[in-house]
Amino acid sequence: MKYFFKSIRTLSFWRYALISGEAAAKVFAIVGAVYLVMDMADFFNIYTKDKYSSYAVLIIAAFAILWVVATRRPITRFSYKVPGKDFHVEVRIGDLFDGNHDVVVSTNTTFDTDMASGLIDTSSIQGQVATRFFNANTEEIDRQLGLDLAAVHGVSRENAPGKKIEYPIGTVARVTSHNRTFYFVAMSRLNDQGNASSTPRQIEDALDATWKFVRTNGNLRDLSVPLMGTGRGRIGIPRKKMVERIAQSFCNEAKNQVFSNRLSIAIRPEDAEDFAVNLYQIRDYLVQSLH
Repeated sequence: MKYFFKSIRTLSFWRYALISGEAAAKVFAIVGAVYLVMDMADFFNIYTKDKYSSYAVLIIAAFAILWVVATRRPITRFSYKVPGKDFHVEVRIGDLFDGNHDVVVSTNTTFDTDMASGLIDTSSIQGQVATRFFNANTEEIDRQLGLDLAAVHGVSRENAPGKKIEYPIGTVARVTSHNRTFYFVAMSRLNDQGNASSTPRQIEDALDATWKFVRTNGNLRDLSVPLMGTGRGRIGIPRKKMVERIAQSFCNEAKNQVFSNRLSIAIRPEDAEDFAVNLYQIRDYLVQSLH
């Protein structure tokens, strides 16, 4: 509910709800329809025009405006087809795991999976993958991750709070379950106390590496990706800007060879409310950026 009220207080909402060409066309259509009814009533002497108030036109216009605004409520999802390309970028407020998309999962450079010790929070994206798709069987996740990590050179880190082999930022490894692929990408580093952190540059490198990995190893399936780095990654980039960075990174990699027909950027409902995320603003920003 907070998301609704915050949305209607923004200029982007009113630009879409009332000032856009589509909204204006609807207002004129309603005014025209009401005026047609008035003409018919006058023609059949049901209610002649001399009985109408001199403010009738203003009343009709106000009714039309209120009707259009009432039917154009704040949105929780939009999809944008990139001009000249055969793929879409979608932004939605909701569960990252909805649908049957393959999913990009942010992790740390040691690919830790241990939830029992609290190193990996069960409410994190990685924790949700383990509990919802593997019945918390992290041994199976480790086994599958190891298949891809075997081809990557890691370095020993004896003071790491979990696993002791560290891989470069941008390293990607896959796990599969329920006919879906989860791309674990190293985009943060744990300190000695087990707290993760990233930098904007590390996020960009991780995204670039993810698209390249999917292009080589993926099956042209739709992809869902969270707002990487904005949670436990602790980067200070606003969520609206992070959406733009993810979308732009995806489009840059896909401009020569498409590796997914749809990128769905998922925003947690809690984030939408707590940080005043507005999809009207994001859509305006994204369309201008990608056009």
